[in-house]
Amino acid sequence: MAEHTPRAPRGRALDPGPAAVVHSGVRFSLSVVPFWDPADRVPYRRTFELCRLAESQGFEGVMVGHHHFAEGQISDPLTLLAAVAAQTTTLRVATAIFLLPLHHPIEVAERVATLDQISGGRASLGVGIGWSPSEYRAFAASLSERGARIEEALGLLRRLWTERDVSACGRFWRFDPVTVHPRPVQSPHPPLWVAGNAPAAIDRAARLGTHWLCDPVQTLDEVARLRARYEQACASAGRAPAWLLRRYVWLGRDRDAMEREFLPAFVPKQLAYWRLATEGAEERRLFARIDAGEDVPLREIARGRFLGGSSEDVIADLEECRARTGVEHVSVGFGGGLSGRPEAARSREAWIEARDAILRFGREVMPAFGAGRREPSAVG
Repeated sequence: MAEHTPRAPRGRALDPGPAAVVHSGVRFSLSVVPFWDPADRVPYRRTFELCRLAESQGFEGVMVGHHHFAEGQISDPLTLLAAVAAQTTTLRVATAIFLLPLHHPIEVAERVATLDQISGGRASLGVGIGWSPSEYRAFAASLSERGARIEEALGLLRRLWTERDVSACGRFWRFDPVTVHPRPVQSPHPPLWVAGNAPAAIDRAARLGTHWLCDPVQTLDEVARLRARYEQACASAGRAPAWLLRRYVWLGRDRDAMEREFLPAFVPKQLAYWRLATEGAEERRLFARIDAGEDVPLREIARGRFLGGSSEDVIADLEECRARTGVEHVSVGFGGGLSGRPEAARSREAWIEARDAILRFGREVMPAFGAGRREPSAVG
């Protein structure tokens, strides 16, 4: 993110810790599943505690999702991130992803600029087109126009953050000259992470974003292919490539325990998303086998999409990922599938599992890649 200059420090501890081998450098962010307890005076207290813990363990940033009308999801991620920013000092705060086509660019520009001010220049906006027809209907928009809407909105955001007296006379948004206040802290503006794996989305990320955000549903082979496409698109646009990879992680005793204890619940919940995002021939063959009734092992279905096992297994997975795709920034998510279970948002047991996973990943995995803890955490 060298082209953006935050005023606040973003220092990361680089103590290699107890790991015997330090592999090539990888930066880590955390995809946060929201925990919410309506009986608590501070309903999102547990979410804030996880974010502070992530900061203490050396994570570069936290990311939260965005969906409307879905229990257990976050309908207003920018407000939630403002609260996180107010309770942290170095942690970057980001959406992954914000449903930009549904919202007016002026409103988004103002709110993200305000978040950038609150955080001292630590805000990033990750955007995507979404997939839910009901969300588009509720906002009087057409799902079939989502690509055109995000293209227009991205262009307007850049102008609203960097220019004054901006006017628009586009297909979806029209307004007289306006100047957004406050102005963002970061120069020229907060990072714009553009998600998507289709050719049009990758081209959009190269032309209109500062980074490409690779979804957590692709196999490593497919990630490598998409990365090459993204780099070609950046070359055509005359821009330097920069990207992030999202991945779910399970930390336990070993891979056999993962296959027994985690994959039977995780894979069925993710299968529809993986199928929806299928791009490569190998993936199509896999789903054809499943559709034909073959009892494909869960480990084979999840292979290349997921990091799991002991700490040593996860380190090996990450090193393979780094070697095959060249990735330098990975956003990890623990408790895969919790966002589809509203009851988990109020579960202390699920929160403890997430807390322990963050601690273990920070202490046992991150030091192997040149990242580590800043200070002891006060989270109990």
